[in-house]
Amino acid sequence: MSKHKDSSENRGSKKVGGSKKSDRSSKKSDKKKHRKDDGACEVTRSRVRAHFLDGETGPWARTLAGQSPDSGEQTASTSEAAASEAESGEGGAQSSTARPANRRGPDYSVPSSIDTVADPVLHAISTRRSISKLDPETPSDSDLRELIRTVSSVADHKGLKPWRFVIIRGDDRNRLGEALDEADDVHRKPGEINEKPLRAELLLALVASPQNNPKVPAWEQHATAAGAGHLLELALWQAGWGVMWRSGNLANAPAVRRLHRLKDDELLMGWLYIGAVPERYRQRLAGSTRPLPDPDQFLDTL
Repeated sequence: MSKHKDSSENRGSKKVGGSKKSDRSSKKSDKKKHRKDDGACEVTRSRVRAHFLDGETGPWARTLAGQSPDSGEQTASTSEAAASEAESGEGGAQSSTARPANRRGPDYSVPSSIDTVADPVLHAISTRRSISKLDPETPSDSDLRELIRTVSSVADHKGLKPWRFVIIRGDDRNRLGEALDEADDVHRKPGEINEKPLRAELLLALVASPQNNPKVPAWEQHATAAGAGHLLELALWQAGWGVMWRSGNLANAPAVRRLHRLKDDELLMGWLYIGAVPERYRQRLAGSTRPLPDPDQFLDTL
């Protein structure tokens, strides 16, 4: 109520002599403030990127968030930039399907209060990339245990926890290569091995393990298992590790299923290849200009 009242009073005051000059001064002050906020956002972005390139992880992001200017000021300038892009036609293509006259799309008139730079969780999500070539260092099994404890918060109808992970290290990777060859009917010369599982020192197989519950169909439990796998990817990324989620047509071939000791109703959803992020990748990220996709293509209303 008070906001609407204040705005109506301000509109009435514009008719009073001398108020136009005051209004212009206020606008100039707002512009200076926004330029200052934009500069603060840029400093924060630079600081975040510098810490990532230096290989620092974990608590540093919370420290950065604490050093950032007031989040409300930052998000105001960020939302203005987004609005400017939309006005300039950079916001993405409109749907080719005509919308009925009485149907409206999402309402973006309220400024966003989200800061994906200063928030450590959102920053990890927006910067995550799949790393195909990994350095040999890996998290310990104790680290994996702690991270998996964390991702068990994934949305899970009835709390069934319908997933499990299988750790694959060392010679077990060669056993996986042999199972993949058997599944693909590949016969190698003596001494030759399937090197695909050797692309990382640590593989983590994700198994969807549905529980018997009449209210939760198997497809929904598979979705929960996939959610746990992706959360683990994000958790590993935030902890400083690179990940590549690989699967393929042979993942649930009989020989591969036997190796992972799968039950009849279980589904192997692939392997997380885990290792250290190579320095060359960190350097490439510093010069990366690849934008995130336009969210409008994923968002609509009924």
